[in-house]
Amino acid sequence: MSQPYLIDQILKGLGFNKRTKVKRTPAVASKILHQDKEEEEMQTDWDYRRIIGQLNFLEKSTRPDISYALHQCARFSSNPKASHKMAVLRIGRYLMATRLEGLILEPKDSSLELWYDADFSSNWRAEDAHEDRATAKSRTGYIIKYAGYPIMWASKMQTETALSTTEAEFIALCEGL
Repeated sequence: MSQPYLIDQILKGLGFNKRTKVKRTPAVASKILHQDKEEEEMQTDWDYRRIIGQLNFLEKSTRPDISYALHQCARFSSNPKASHKMAVLRIGRYLMATRLEGLILEPKDSSLELWYDADFSSNWRAEDAHEDRATAKSRTGYIIKYAGYPIMWASKMQTETALSTTEAEFIALCEGL
């Protein structure tokens, strides 16, 4: 299952053309997005929220590989800055490189599997903590598979504040169930 037409619409909305350079990953693994209050305002010809909405539909339908990167960008839809714009453009460049990819559904057996993971307060920034409580939250990621293929997945901030890595993992397990 793939959605090349939707990806084409997203790329067109971002103003990409055939000469746009592609990326092999949807996000830089070592960079976590923050509010960046001191950074300049986002200047674009495209609507940030509309693109985030289209990417969200794509991610929930056939592209779980962009979940983490997209969730990082979606958190700042109300006041996007230049760094958030660059992160969305990177997702677009990744989709341009992987336009025809999607989910391959080949049932193997009738097993039900839950794969989950959590990070412990990786968004923590002391300078933002007094204004943004989300910096103290851990992130959960999980995928539920039936017959060997994914049926549900998510990447989101945890609702509780974990006090240890073990607690963050336990919360992730509970959210996956």
